[in-house]
Amino acid sequence: FSGATQGSANYVLQHRMGLTSPILIAMEDAPSKPEPTGLLMAVETLEAQSEIDRGLPVIYAGDTVADMQTVTMAQQQHPARTWLSIGILPPHVQGDATYQADYTQKLKAAGAATVLEHVEMLTAEIIQSLLPR
Repeated sequence: FSGATQGSANYVLQHRMGLTSPILIAMEDAPSKPEPTGLLMAVETLEAQSEIDRGLPVIYAGDTVADMQTVTMAQQQHPARTWLSIGILPPHVQGDATYQADYTQKLKAAGAATVLEHVEMLTAEIIQSLLPR
């Protein structure tokens, strides 16, 4: 689920990340964030294509306040499901400690369960610690 165009997002997913036939809901496919339609479409597509349990938690990593708000709105529309928004600090905020702290607080205020410097830091242990018990 991306705010980028199909062409731009597919280039990154296929050529930079090496994914084949990635599931992608791009800006021309759904309303802009924080409206959760695109996220819900992506989740439904993943569930249908992968035949996974429709009750599994949804974990969404994003780097903007709108990303966090999207997850909050999805939770409001589907409260029976667990939704986790994970804030990822974009590169442009990481060079200044004050800017990084302010951005972290904005992501948390918008609903981030946690904020990480890089998406690679999102481990199974972190996810497990954030899930309700």
